[in-house]
Amino acid sequence: MKKNIYKGTPIAPGISVGKSLLLEKQALPIFRLTLSEEQVDSEVRRLEEALEKTKSQLVVLKNQLTERLGEGHSYILEAQTLMLDDNLLRANTVDTIRREKVNAEWALGETASKLTGLFNSMENTLLRERVADVEDVIGRVQANLAQIDVHRATEITEDVIILAYQLTPSDIVEMHNSTIVGFLTEIGGKTSHTAIIARSLEMPAVTGMQELNEIGSGRTLIVDGFEGIVIVDPTLTQRREYENKKRYYEEHANQLISIKDKPSITKDGRKVVIQANIELPEDLDTAIRSGAQGIGIYRSEFLYLSNPDALPTEEEHFTVYRAVAERVYPHSAIIRTADLGAEKFTPVMGMHPEPNPALGLRGVRFCLRKREMFKTQLRALLRASTFGRLKIMFPMVSGLNELREAKAALEEAKEELRVLKVDFNENIAVGIMVEVPSAAMTADLLAAEVDFFSIGTNDLIQYLLAVDRNNDHLAYLYDPIHPSVIRMMKYVVDKAHEAGVKVGICGEMASDPQYLLILLGLGLDELSMNPVSVPLIKQMVRSLRYQDAREILEHCLTLSTAQDINEYLLEKTNQFFPSGFFASRGPVL
Repeated sequence: MKKNIYKGTPIAPGISVGKSLLLEKQALPIFRLTLSEEQVDSEVRRLEEALEKTKSQLVVLKNQLTERLGEGHSYILEAQTLMLDDNLLRANTVDTIRREKVNAEWALGETASKLTGLFNSMENTLLRERVADVEDVIGRVQANLAQIDVHRATEITEDVIILAYQLTPSDIVEMHNSTIVGFLTEIGGKTSHTAIIARSLEMPAVTGMQELNEIGSGRTLIVDGFEGIVIVDPTLTQRREYENKKRYYEEHANQLISIKDKPSITKDGRKVVIQANIELPEDLDTAIRSGAQGIGIYRSEFLYLSNPDALPTEEEHFTVYRAVAERVYPHSAIIRTADLGAEKFTPVMGMHPEPNPALGLRGVRFCLRKREMFKTQLRALLRASTFGRLKIMFPMVSGLNELREAKAALEEAKEELRVLKVDFNENIAVGIMVEVPSAAMTADLLAAEVDFFSIGTNDLIQYLLAVDRNNDHLAYLYDPIHPSVIRMMKYVVDKAHEAGVKVGICGEMASDPQYLLILLGLGLDELSMNPVSVPLIKQMVRSLRYQDAREILEHCLTLSTAQDINEYLLEKTNQFFPSGFFASRGPVL
């Protein structure tokens, strides 16, 4: 890689050119001051005033965000506003002031440590990335306690790329104007609220940049938010290359979006339903814009993990599931019941860390142990089923006994609603995630008692290959097209189809173009993926013949190693798709 080219992680697509502006990382010094008894009440009032001032600032920012992007994204700053009234923040800080007789800044810092520690301990990446929201809110309160203006970089007269250790959602809203054309950060994630807003504002962004101080301010930058590439002081040749690349991306993005409402049917007439994976109801906006034909998996854990003090009520569940059902109709939405346990739990669940969480009390095992909690979710799903085409999917099923027990809990929930004369879909479809090898190897038995399968490749691969998918030292062994993985998936699909059961796939494998020839050849009925990948995968399906994919699969089954299969697939992919076909991967939606 050339000396003036840096590589990070792309979190918001697009290409932009501008002058670098480095925002120095600033941390307010916080000291512990001991108060007299007479000072405590006035210190609590000072905290309350800072909280109210922060709330007013966030309301203004929320209105600005709504004006630019509509109501769809206002929830982000609304959630931050609600944090200010949450007992974890407000009441705990007040309690610390009164109990320890300390200043508000110190007490708030103690609360911040507890909250960030709680979120950072969670296995779920989405929830860990919510730490930025907590830090954003508390940072604003601290600034207001210190009477420091938190506005930054708002008066800029030329196109700039912001460089910062970390940017928060409110930073992006405050700084967004016609002259800020992108940003680079040292830390951040693809599913963070900051990244969501950046993508919606079509502001290219790259994170994981450790060289920000080295780059500094006043340098000309090219930011490639598709590939995560940053070019410092580009040459004339590099400028021309990226001008052409930007034009090419824009043309292809428009081309992909133009087919979003067209069916995903192969050239020889096989229909493959392309759906979206979502983690939050607000992800529906992107899924719908992408042309997804429904939701292949809605991961419902966020409802449980967003509030460590209480389990979600039936009404809270119902409100979310009804909204999902109504938004995607006439398409279907598969709601995966809570895949909790392992390292995804809060104190209120009564769980304790396990020595081997991947093989511990998680998924349907956890739900069956917490049966009343499980039935609360099931009743809400049944009630919401009258507002659209909802389907229920149980995770981590390892065999018939677990499946039958989960279905028995569902029947109990149905009977409870019948007694209350509450309407629900008596024939709601029920399926399972096939992500445990024992479930895959008994697919014929399980298919006789469900309406659909969804292969969860992320866990299936790690369990089948005995490889922790989060272990960097073993990354080279985690291969989605290992011969054993392909053979096992083929067995699952074949046995399901023999029983008249449809099969989808909802792991990360579904969104990777290099694996489509295999997945299509397996005869999968549905592919579910991150919403951004939907248009490209749909275009690929429409460009292929199912018969060709079947022949490619049959040849792959004769190969002995993953390397052999990879090389063969690369050859065939280059044969079917012209050079530049994948340049539009990750279009702005």
